[in-house]
Amino acid sequence: IMAGVDVCVSGGESDLLLVIRATQGNDSAPFLKAWVKENKTWIDEKLLQKGAILFRGFHVTEGSELEDILKQYEPELSDEYRGVAPRKLLPGSKYVFSASELPPYFPIPQHLEMSFLPSPPRKIFFCCLDPPTSPGGETCLCDFKKVHDQMDPKIRKEFEDKGVMHVRNYKGTKTGLLSDPTMLKGWQDVFGTTSREVVEEELRKSGAEFQWRDGDSLRIVDRGSAIEEHPVTGEKVWFNHSQVFHWSMIPSEYYRIYRRLGKLKYLVLSWVMWLLKVILFTFLGPMRVGFHACFGDGSEIPESYLEHIRDVMWKNMVFNRWELGDIVLLDNYWISHGRQVLMCSSVAICLMGVVSTALQRQP
Repeated sequence: IMAGVDVCVSGGESDLLLVIRATQGNDSAPFLKAWVKENKTWIDEKLLQKGAILFRGFHVTEGSELEDILKQYEPELSDEYRGVAPRKLLPGSKYVFSASELPPYFPIPQHLEMSFLPSPPRKIFFCCLDPPTSPGGETCLCDFKKVHDQMDPKIRKEFEDKGVMHVRNYKGTKTGLLSDPTMLKGWQDVFGTTSREVVEEELRKSGAEFQWRDGDSLRIVDRGSAIEEHPVTGEKVWFNHSQVFHWSMIPSEYYRIYRRLGKLKYLVLSWVMWLLKVILFTFLGPMRVGFHACFGDGSEIPESYLEHIRDVMWKNMVFNRWELGDIVLLDNYWISHGRQVLMCSSVAICLMGVVSTALQRQP
């Protein structure tokens, strides 16, 4: 026991997650707020050692409580989100968003938050305000240092040499007859403005390539390295969104979920989504689907490469079952996250994510 809390390793399959549990009489949100402020240096040290910290049993039930706690640890929070999944701001807070507005049956694969951008967030936080009551819905974690180290050296070398090109297409005011249903958001929602000039200024500052398309849609292309060094330890980390943006992601994730859970419906979904993505990829091409990834020189990444990378990720994934009030702090330059599907589509899980200050990647 340390300063009114119980500190232990999660155990089980991995020691990745450090658990800080409330003790009797020290289980309130105000107590955790004061404890975090007093022990910030210790938290930083443990985060560097483990990569992920879970605070459990402190009865955090409101987004405003979460925001107050996190400001004690990271005063410079950020509300800038430039990803592809729809999110919404929680009423009464400035920095607390829903982790994703995607339906519960939609899998979210492992990724480091916004790793396709020049300045991804340094740390991210999640809080469970509405735990799932049916199987599934875990926010699974993965050590992306291990992913880098365990990859086939030949595949890793090709990614190192060529880098990755990430393509995002955002909706405009009109949608074409044949459009990709994975084009989830409009650019107005992503950038929080209806001004093209404001969007263009931000994209030029970030060095992104962009093009306005038919129907007021917007295409953004970001080129970058596939592997980065951790800013403190110098260890190499798999650091890109190729396994997320590549057209094969959705059918591949459903197939792995089928293998884990043994539910036939996920095998059927895998087949259906594979057929749909092949049709869209054939008729629209790689540059017009909702999002896609290829090598930095524009050549396609072999699907077998992505399957190998996903195999390594799934081998190292840790499945965290949420409890009400759980808060998870992640080193976003090391520990990835994703979301498993919920077994029952009528049950919703509400995970609140907060992004801390971003760290500029090395050119």
